[in-house]
Amino acid sequence: MTKYLYNPIVITGPSGSGKSELIQYIENTNPLFEEASGITTRNRRENEKGKMNFITLEEFEEYINNRNLIEYTIFNGNYYGVSKDELKKLNDKQIIFNVGYSSAKEIKQIDIETLMIYLLPPNKEELLRRLGSRDYERYLLGMKETIANALYYEYLLISKTDDFPSIYNDFMNITQKNNASEKLLLRKKYNRQFIDNFYKE
Repeated sequence: MTKYLYNPIVITGPSGSGKSELIQYIENTNPLFEEASGITTRNRRENEKGKMNFITLEEFEEYINNRNLIEYTIFNGNYYGVSKDELKKLNDKQIIFNVGYSSAKEIKQIDIETLMIYLLPPNKEELLRRLGSRDYERYLLGMKETIANALYYEYLLISKTDDFPSIYNDFMNITQKNNASEKLLLRKKYNRQFIDNFYKE
């Protein structure tokens, strides 16, 4: 396994947990951190911004044939993935991977020192507010993913509403693995209970 200067950082959470907003705040606050770029065969949306690269199906298949993807998935007929080339950036910056459980697991297998962070809002009501009343199916999907996979992660990070400085402080404590990060460990009983209770009616 190639060893890089920095270890990968994975942030996973259900839709509405605030992953993209948090990562953008981290990038704007600290230039040492950068979100990994993804690739997809879907068309770019109007006025779309972000770290997604849009390629043809033939180009994507070349990534697959060359085994140059950490993992890929197909959603609504479009291919999505993250190139292994993103790992090379770890020699210059701390790269944050905004990915689901299956990709997170692959990254952890590539680098056992990967920081695994699970992100949730402070409560179910806030998650539903962020999703909107018409998006209950995404809530149910998030519930299924969280219950099945959240305890695989090392740290629990709570995305407090409109309090990015506080969330960023917790994030930095995790990356530094200092004493303050101990309270965020998922092996702590109260953090496991938080996840167990999050989706209860």
